[in-house]
Amino acid sequence: MNAPLAASPTVAAAAAAVVAARDEIAVRHAAGENPLATGRLAAERFDRIVLDVWEAMLDGLPAATAAAVRADVVLVALGGYGRRDMVPFSDIDLMLLHGTPRTPLGRGPAVIPPGRRRDHVAAAAKRLLQDLFDAGLEVGQSVRTPAEACRLALGDAVILASLLDARRLTGLPEAWDAFQGRLTAAIARRSRTLAGMLVDARREEAEKYGRTAALLEPNVKRSPGGLRDIQFVTWLDRVVNGTTPRDDEVGYPRGAWDGAVAAGDLTRRDADALAAATEFLTWVRTDLHLATRKAADDLTRDQQVRIAKVRGCADHDGLLGVERFMREYFGHTRRVAQIAEAFTFGLREPGLVDRAAAAVLGHRSDGLFRIGPREIAILPGRTATVTGSLAMMVRLVELAMFYDLPIEPASWQAVRDAAPLLPRDPDEAGREAFLRLFDCSAGVPAGLADALRRLHEAGLLEIFIPAFAHARDLLQFNNYHKYTVDEHSLRAVGEVVASARGDGWLAEAWRRLDRRRPLLLAALLHDLGKGRDGDHSEVGAEIARVVSGRLQLPADEAEIVEFLVLRHLAMGHLAFRRNTGDESLVLNFAREVGSPEVLRMLAILTVADMTAVGPGTWTRWKADVLGELFFRTLGHLDGESPSYAAEETQRQLERLLEARGPEDPVVQLARGLPVSYLRDTPAARIVEELGRLARLSADGVFTSARWQPETATVAVTVGTHEGVVSGIFHRITGALSVQRLEILAADIHTLAGGLVLDHFVVLDHDFAGPPPPDRLADIAAALRLALRADAPPDFRTRWNPFAPRLRPAAEHPVRVRFDNASSREATILEVFAHDSVGLLFRIASVLHEGGVSVHSAKIGTYLDQVVDAFHVTDRGGGKLLDPERLAALGRALEAAARLSDGGLARSPVDR
Repeated sequence: MNAPLAASPTVAAAAAAVVAARDEIAVRHAAGENPLATGRLAAERFDRIVLDVWEAMLDGLPAATAAAVRADVVLVALGGYGRRDMVPFSDIDLMLLHGTPRTPLGRGPAVIPPGRRRDHVAAAAKRLLQDLFDAGLEVGQSVRTPAEACRLALGDAVILASLLDARRLTGLPEAWDAFQGRLTAAIARRSRTLAGMLVDARREEAEKYGRTAALLEPNVKRSPGGLRDIQFVTWLDRVVNGTTPRDDEVGYPRGAWDGAVAAGDLTRRDADALAAATEFLTWVRTDLHLATRKAADDLTRDQQVRIAKVRGCADHDGLLGVERFMREYFGHTRRVAQIAEAFTFGLREPGLVDRAAAAVLGHRSDGLFRIGPREIAILPGRTATVTGSLAMMVRLVELAMFYDLPIEPASWQAVRDAAPLLPRDPDEAGREAFLRLFDCSAGVPAGLADALRRLHEAGLLEIFIPAFAHARDLLQFNNYHKYTVDEHSLRAVGEVVASARGDGWLAEAWRRLDRRRPLLLAALLHDLGKGRDGDHSEVGAEIARVVSGRLQLPADEAEIVEFLVLRHLAMGHLAFRRNTGDESLVLNFAREVGSPEVLRMLAILTVADMTAVGPGTWTRWKADVLGELFFRTLGHLDGESPSYAAEETQRQLERLLEARGPEDPVVQLARGLPVSYLRDTPAARIVEELGRLARLSADGVFTSARWQPETATVAVTVGTHEGVVSGIFHRITGALSVQRLEILAADIHTLAGGLVLDHFVVLDHDFAGPPPPDRLADIAAALRLALRADAPPDFRTRWNPFAPRLRPAAEHPVRVRFDNASSREATILEVFAHDSVGLLFRIASVLHEGGVSVHSAKIGTYLDQVVDAFHVTDRGGGKLLDPERLAALGRALEAAARLSDGGLARSPVDR
C-alpha cells in the first residue's frame, strides 16, 4: 500500500496560514471589532495566501513558460472576495484572465503562440486550484479570455455580478484596465437589458429561499432582505448609473451608494439603512461561520438561541431573548427588502417607456391620484394633502389593490414618512376607508393581503389594529410555523381569499356566505394574542373585542369576529386529534358553533390558518378529514346529510349485497359498519374485505395495503378474531414504523361475532407518487409477520432520500393529558412529545401492557413534534376513571416518550 503524498512546503504553509487567518478573525470578532473590518482583514490574509501559492506554482514551471504566463495572465478575485467582503469560510472565487494581444515592448519573452496558450494557462489553473484546495480553501475558478468574459457577462446574471465586483490580484495592470474598459462600455450600451437580467435572476433566487423576509429560519445571505439584496442594489446601481467602487471600500460602507443617492434612486436614509444592515448581517454571518466552522448561512433556531445569548439579549416584557434578537434581525431585512423593491421599480419590464413618458401617457386621474399606465401615484402638488389624511393614504392602497398596480416609490416614501406623525386613533373617514378594503360586494378582493401588507409596512395598520405593532417581526419559536406572527396573519387573509377559487366544498362554503367581512377580519386578528401572557386564543378574543369597537363594527359582526378568533383552533383540533366517529363530540361542536354561516366561516379560517403556516402543511387527506367533519356538523345545524361520503357508500353497499340473503355472513357484518370505514373505503372493497373476514379460520389473520389516489395515502387493513393476537394495535404500529410509514390515523373496530377490523391511513415517504405493487405487498407481509412475532420490532435507521429530515431543535417537554368530559363513550388521551423512531410503538406498548384498549387514534406530526390522540377504554369497554391508574399510566407514557431513538424497544411497563 502506497503512503500518502506529503504536501509541498508551500501548500503546508498555506494551510497553516488559512487556520491562522481564521483564528485571528475569531479573536477580533470576539473582541467586538467591526465586521466589515474583519472582512477586509480576511481578504488581505487570503490575498497573501493565494499569491504565495500562485508564485510558488509559477516557480515550479519552466522559466520560459512561467515568464510567458506572468505576461499573459491576470489573476482576478471575483464576487465577495473581489469586493473584500469576506467571512471566515467564504469561497475564494478566482478568474484567470488570459489572451492579451501582446507583451508590452521590452517586458518579457515573446507571447506564447495562440494554439499553445490555453494549454499553458489551463495547466497553471489546475495546479493553482489543487494547491489552494489542499490548503483548506473552497475555490471557484474560471479561465477566460477578455472576449469570453464579456460575452458571458452579457448573457448570465451570475457572471455579470461576479465581474462587477472583480479586483485584480496580480498581472499586468494595462491588460486589466483594458478589460475593465471593454466591460464597462459593453454594460453601458445594454444597461437596461442587463438590469432586467439581474432583477429576474434575483427574483428566481429569492423564490428558492422563501419569497419573504419574514421567514423564521432565514438564509442570512440569500433570503429576501439578506446580504444578497444589498449586493443586488449595488449591482443595479453600477449597471444603471455607471457607479464604480472605490478601491478603499470595505465591503459596502456608508458612502457606497452615493451615486444612487445623487441619481435619485435612493434616499440618504435608505443608504444609511443599507449600511447599517450590511454591518449587522455581516456580523451574524461571521458568527455563524465561526460557530459552525464551515460556510453556514442558515440562521436556524438553535443558532438564533446561541447568538441571542452572545449578543446579551435578555428575556424582557414577555419576550424571550431570542425573540428580541430576531426582531432586530427582521427589522433590518424587512427594510432592505423594501429598499430593493423600490430600487427595482421601473426596471421590471425592460423595453417599456421610461418613467417620464409613463407619467404623461395612458393614465387617468382619480381624485388626488394618477392611475396608470404602470403605477399608482399621488398627483403633482397634492402630496401634502394625501399624507395629512389617514383616509387618503388608505385610498392610495385601495386603488393599487383594485387596479393591481404598484405604488410609485416617491409617493409611497411620502406615505411612509408621514405615517408616524398621524394621530393614533382612526377618524371616521379613515375607518370607512379601511373597512372598504374588505368589501366583497364587487367580487373577491384578490389583492387584500398585499394591501394590508402595504399598510403594515408603512405603520398604518397598527392605527386601526394596535396589536399589529406588538406582532411586527414577532418570532413564533416552534418548528411548526415558518413565518413571523404578522406575516402569518397576513398570509391567512390571502388564503381565505384564495378559498373562493375552485369548485370544492371550501369554495362552496365561501359562496354561500352572506357576510364575509367578519371572516376576513378574524383571519387578520386570529394570532395577535401570541407573545403575551395567557392562552393566545383568549388574549386574541379580547383584542378582537377591542378592535371591533375601535372600527365600530355592527354588534352581530363583532360577536362573530370574537368567536372565530377565540375558537380558531377548535375545528382542526376536533378533526385531526379526535375520533369524529364519536357522534357526541360532533354534536357538542355543532352546539358550540351554533349556525351554518359561522361553521362555514370557521372551516375556511381553519384551512387558511393551517395553509398559512408554511408550504406542504395542507394536504388532500387533511382536506377530506376536515370536510367530513364540516358536513357532519352541518347536518346537525341545518339537517343536511351528516356524512355524504359514508351514506353514499352505504347505499352502494346495499345494492351490491341485495342479492344475498339475510343470513349471509357478509350481510351480517355489513350491518352497523363504522362511519369512518364507510367514508374511507369504496363499497366494492368493503365487500371484499368483509368476505375475507367472514372466511377467516378461528386463528386466521388477513392484511392488505392499497393506494388511495384521492388523498395520496395508503390504506392499511388488518382483520382477525378477538383474542387471536395479543396487543394488535401496538404490533401494527411497530410494523408500520419499521416500514418507514407515517401513521396519520387509525380506527379499531369490533364487529359481529368478535371479529376485529383495524383500519390505518399512512403516508409512504419512500415514494413521491403511488407505491409499486411489490411495496404494498411488502407492507401487508410485514403486518402478518408482526402479528405472529414474539419479539418487539427492531427500529433500524434506513437512509431514505425522500423522507422528511428532522432537524435538531429545542427539546419539547413531554405532556400527557386525559379527557373524560368530551366523549360519552371513551377517555381521550393526548400525548405531546418530541418525535423519534418507534415512538408510537412505545406508546401503544404502554397502553397494551396497562390493560387499555385503543378504539381510534389520530397521529399529528409537525416537523419534529408529535401530538397523538387516542380514544381508549379499559378492557371491559368503560372509561378510565381511577385517578391512581391514570397517574401511573401517565408516568409510564411520559417515560416511553422520553426514550431516544436508541432506547429500548420494550415499554417502561415491561421493565
